[in-house]
Amino acid sequence: MKRIISLFALVIVFTACSTNEETKISNSDLIGTWNWNSTDGGMANHIHSTPASTGKNIQFHLLKNYTFSITENGNEISKGTYKMTSRKSIYTGEKERFIECLESINIQNVVISGIITVYDTNKLDISDNNYDGVGSGFTKTE
Repeated sequence: MKRIISLFALVIVFTACSTNEETKISNSDLIGTWNWNSTDGGMANHIHSTPASTGKNIQFHLLKNYTFSITENGNEISKGTYKMTSRKSIYTGEKERFIECLESINIQNVVISGIITVYDTNKLDISDNNYDGVGSGFTKTE
């Protein structure tokens, strides 16, 4: 009887300790340096910002090890880690890749956390996934 109880307890322990780790979502198509092109949206689509209108050349550097850095006019203004998750998109109603920078970042006019869409391997859109939300477009540098 003692063996049965011990075996039962062992099975419960192994079941309870099984990994609950999320499978990492691939970031391979995001690795590189992305130049900010524009940000648009907001209530009544009133936000329209570009490097020309703000005087800011923003680069978003994404690395394979899920770290990032952001430069403004050649000066690093932020760095840290990011995670990729899957969230329901308000645009498609489907689960989409979502990038989230884990450090607190305040960059006006640029969206760096949100639903990701990659076009033609060199164009990236990040939308904040809010109704009347804001999205930013980026072009990959070679």
